Amino acid sequence: KKRGLKINFIEDTVSSGKSFEQRQISTLIEQARKDDLILVAELSRFARDTEETLKIGRLALEKGINLEILNPSIRFDNSIATKAIITVMGLSSEMERYFIKSRTRISLQHRKELIKKNGFFRNKDGEKVYQLGAKKGKKQTLKLEPKKEIIYDYLSKGLSKVSICKLLSNEKDGKISRGALDRFLKRFPFDGQKILFK
Repeated sequence: KKRGLKINFIEDTVSSGKSFEQRQISTLIEQARKDDLILVAELSRFARDTEETLKIGRLALEKGINLEILNPSIRFDNSIATKAIITVMGLSSEMERYFIKSRTRISLQHRKELIKKNGFFRNKDGEKVYQLGAKKGKKQTLKLEPKKEIIYDYLSKGLSKVSICKLLSNEKDGKISRGALDRFLKRFPFDGQKILFK
């Protein structure tokens, strides 16, 4: 408003934990034309991490799209300042990946030592875990499997995951979480028309 810009507002209601390809951001960049300006209110709602910010920024630059994030103030355009930002963010992203791998490796080593010493370790819920990795054996039946037809019907009508969870929640089944719905769709993906069982 301060700049007198005519803004077409787009609200992305999908969780920021999803990759930008799974959200409206990917479609927005594909449909944008050269010299268009994409304004983003918050970086945390736009990309999950430094690596994804860089990926989106580079895609925008390749298409000649100006990308500006308001909080914190970051602008991707064809300037030397942008190239400097991309270089610094690239190094930051590489360090981020290194620290994540390092913490994961240390945590796994600690859990292995606990299993060797005590026969188990306790997870974040305080439950005893006797081996690393997924449990072997028969796949656990998911809570939402009996409702698969209803879920696919809702998805085909364009309902959001949050809305579907609210519609599925009742006194008998209790509150249905986004996590439960995500686990169901990971095992039984939906392509928009038919059921794709794995």
